[in-house]
Amino acid sequence: MVISEIRSLYQDENNLSMKVIKRISEQWNVSKLALFLLIFSVLVHNLGYAHPGRTDANGGHYNRTTGEYHKHDKEGTQAAESDTDQVVSQNTITSDAKHSELKLAAWNIRIMSNNSRTDAELQVIARILADYDFIAIVELRDEVVLKRTQKILMQMGKAYQYQLSPAVGRGVKERYAFLYKEDLVRVISRGELYPDAADGKDDFSRDPYWATFRAGAFDFSVIAVHVIWGDTVGPRKAEVSALADVYRYVQEVNGAEEDVLLVGDFNRNPNDAESYSQIMAIPSMIRLFELPQKSHIRDSSLYDNIFFQKNHVKEYLNRSGIDRFDETDFGNDDKAANLAVSDHRPVWAVFSIDRDDDGSDEDGSPSMLGQTSESADIHDVNADGVINILDLVAVANGFGKTEPDINGDGIVSILDLVVVAGELGN
Repeated sequence: MVISEIRSLYQDENNLSMKVIKRISEQWNVSKLALFLLIFSVLVHNLGYAHPGRTDANGGHYNRTTGEYHKHDKEGTQAAESDTDQVVSQNTITSDAKHSELKLAAWNIRIMSNNSRTDAELQVIARILADYDFIAIVELRDEVVLKRTQKILMQMGKAYQYQLSPAVGRGVKERYAFLYKEDLVRVISRGELYPDAADGKDDFSRDPYWATFRAGAFDFSVIAVHVIWGDTVGPRKAEVSALADVYRYVQEVNGAEEDVLLVGDFNRNPNDAESYSQIMAIPSMIRLFELPQKSHIRDSSLYDNIFFQKNHVKEYLNRSGIDRFDETDFGNDDKAANLAVSDHRPVWAVFSIDRDDDGSDEDGSPSMLGQTSESADIHDVNADGVINILDLVAVANGFGKTEPDINGDGIVSILDLVVVAGELGN
């Protein structure tokens, strides 16, 4: 009831401030209201604008989350979607003229949380990340540590943006992130979790996360997964087997676009034929890494990998590898490498971005895929496509609960309001 009434009041910015405060105060207890007003009183004067922040000489600006560029008309509203679909980031245009390849990696960064990494350790992680144009990160615990890493990368002269998943996991919560160079990669369809429960089953402890991107002329979707470890091998094998359904789902949603990559930590060696039989049965499916290669710093296992269909992902340039940072940066001191960075090594592959081999329009130009996708950013709590007062209300309604936990600290509090408030208008 209160949400629908606030939505109505939101349309009339002249009445917004006092009426919303009055209505919320009737529904919430005083402690919730007091916390909420700390944010609301500062931000209320900006709520009439769809995208706060300065515009450039062309009347546009960049979305802080996606790096995409768009313009506003004289009234300050975003241009019509049919127009913005044709607008490409100016940075991307410049970069595409200089780049012909995309170096993509997948990396399990052990318990990557704000509390577990010093700035010095994050600087080591950032130096490794900076070798790649696109990184799928698993075992991430919160957004704060990701923002700290992003800031360090910026200080190194490397501008990255990211897509971040909601918290997933039946026990300890984790997040997935797609971290990418903002001058080379742009988002076509924002990240979303695989709808695991849609078929009535619960196949995954941590539902896989996927999104679609474009680098140059190369459109590609990436599915990130962190398979359960558990107490026995059975659940691991079952999750790996169920990934074939995830792959087919993403490919079906994508329509004509067939370039789908499945990456992450599979917690099974590739010689486990039973576990991988379903995914490898998909026509022309390959994985880039095989034993005796090892992705664990103790050279004990090869759990991390990259899968795709070679008949579709023809952009692959037959160059891939495993980054042995534990040897190059830590002198093969496994304990130090594990504590400061991770027990897993990044796995990577290189793709051409000069052309796209599928998903093209009839005139041969690359298709725009899901530009109008309604999939939600984690900060868009109510998934209505824009981050606004309603998302602040949704967060405030969860105070003291575990969801919607925006910053990943395990409880909904004023800190989550601060994060969402910082993204208002995106």
